Amino acid sequence: MTPLFKKGIGTIGYNDRWFLFDQFLTSPDWNKKSSLNILGVRVYNPPFLRNPEGKYKGYPYRIQINGNQLKGYSDHFPIYLLLSERVAE
Repeated sequence: MTPLFKKGIGTIGYNDRWFLFDQFLTSPDWNKKSSLNILGVRVYNPPFLRNPEGKYKGYPYRIQINGNQLKGYSDHFPIYLLLSERVAE
């Protein structure tokens, strides 16, 4: 997740700054006991999840701001993990 954060990619915006609050955690032995490889992680932030206008344009399109109901989804962008199956040697 650090390379994403260093590129200015985040899951939540506050005071014109991006934060990468959401992360994946795995146990140290997960990769040893699995037939899967981690290829990478991504922040899912397509246009329909971003606020289209106003003070919070480009931020996650929230359900509510200061008690006002919006037609949004969440205050965080979702994250996802890219996996591949390891080929047996």
